[in-house]
Amino acid sequence: MPSRPRDRSKAATKNSKGESGIDFGLEMAQRVTVRERIDPAITASLFANYRSSADAVMELVDNAIDSRLKGSALNVLLHVHASYFVIETRGGEGMGPAELERHYLRWGGSPKRGRNLLGQYGQGGKAAIGHLGTSFTVEASRPGDEMAWRFADADYRDRTKLKTYELKTVVKRVPLEEGFVRIRIDGVDRRVDPRRLGARLSDTYRPLIVGALLKMSINGVRVEALPINFQEEHRFAVRAAGTTIRGWYGLAEPEGRGVDYVPGLRCYKLGRLIAGGEFFGHPNAVQVSGMARLVGEIDLAPVPLMMNKSDFARDAAEWTAVEHRMHALLAPIAKRLAEDELAPPPASALKTAEQVRRLLSQVLRLTEREEAFSGLAAARTPAAQAREPSTGRHAAQLESPPAPPRLPTADEQKRRGFGQVVVRPLDPAIRSQTVIEREVTTVVINSRHPLFLKRGGDIWYQLETAAREVFKSFEGASIGEYDRRVNEVILLAFQLRARRRQARSRRSEAQLPLIS
Repeated sequence: MPSRPRDRSKAATKNSKGESGIDFGLEMAQRVTVRERIDPAITASLFANYRSSADAVMELVDNAIDSRLKGSALNVLLHVHASYFVIETRGGEGMGPAELERHYLRWGGSPKRGRNLLGQYGQGGKAAIGHLGTSFTVEASRPGDEMAWRFADADYRDRTKLKTYELKTVVKRVPLEEGFVRIRIDGVDRRVDPRRLGARLSDTYRPLIVGALLKMSINGVRVEALPINFQEEHRFAVRAAGTTIRGWYGLAEPEGRGVDYVPGLRCYKLGRLIAGGEFFGHPNAVQVSGMARLVGEIDLAPVPLMMNKSDFARDAAEWTAVEHRMHALLAPIAKRLAEDELAPPPASALKTAEQVRRLLSQVLRLTEREEAFSGLAAARTPAAQAREPSTGRHAAQLESPPAPPRLPTADEQKRRGFGQVVVRPLDPAIRSQTVIEREVTTVVINSRHPLFLKRGGDIWYQLETAAREVFKSFEGASIGEYDRRVNEVILLAFQLRARRRQARSRRSEAQLPLIS
């Protein structure tokens, strides 16, 4: 008798039942879909994506620069008040109703993406407004528009849902042929210092101001370009990353450098400063004192940026290509400046530096501030390794020395023990610097600084200099707190040295009877 055919679907259903009795096999036979969701409140987190109010203001200026029309100057007028802030852009593309909705009010989507512009991510300007204040009013019009469009948000930091705005027509504030965007931010609860803001803008947009492509004013006062004094200038135009890279390099005037002078090349993106102090794989001013005279500017238009414009994407192929080409270009002047290296500091100053390191370590232990001068672990996190400049990975290709000293990153882990204190010849205008060498925090005291020479590099001068460097890295500390911490270290060090002298004196007196 033939056996009955087995119902395979039922068997499969039975075998696929879990402990809960749910029929997974039947469910999997059906089409199951899932979808992404986004909480509008995530936009509020972007409001905190700025280190300072000046960074938020520059984000708004960057948007204005991206609207610049070829062949015409852009005017950016800033009004800074304790409770409100206004940025007004005249002479750019402007915006009409379509641009306001599709471009300006669209989070995460930007028509700039893929174009050679500063903005790429569709969030910077909107986040900057939320960082600075609680409400805003926007007016905008395109060139040729007879009127302007206005919309406002009285509680912009309420991000429980995405907003819908009603546009109203208003009288255009500029001539008919000009594009125009005006943003007023009210309820400002961040301190915006007009003087400091002016200095930042002067430094950040120097090439655009010098070339008369950008005119800026703060409360009616014109922002002038940061001056750079140099003795020697070499202009260049070289091929790299599929395009022509232009800039100049030269030698800074020894007597014309201010206290804020940073040696190395200033790297721009479309006229906006992104990074300074770049040596493209050559020894920097900490390693070779002669390199403190190297100065220059270069615009790296094809190299992509980090999201917050804090640096270039240094693991990108474009940066690697530019770095390789610039290393070769700067090789002759780097060799020349290396020959200007002065004799090393005297051995007595080096011995004193080691005494200072031990004394500073003891004082920091007593004050329970050991973390202020900790070394760094040899093994770094993958995130830190990913951000490391490509110089180290391409050392053989570039024929460059080992990776130069660098500043510590937030992801690096601390180790037990203390950092190093060393004495080296640097530029006379620099008193000291803090760098990372061989994964250890290192305070470099300049043996060519006038005060070092006057004091002969004695222990108290070196101790004060090292303490200044250690506490300078503390974020959020006021000038008074900084001064108090340095003084505390010096006074406690005096007491420790006095106790040791007294202890040695007592031991000597106790041994005298035995000798007699």
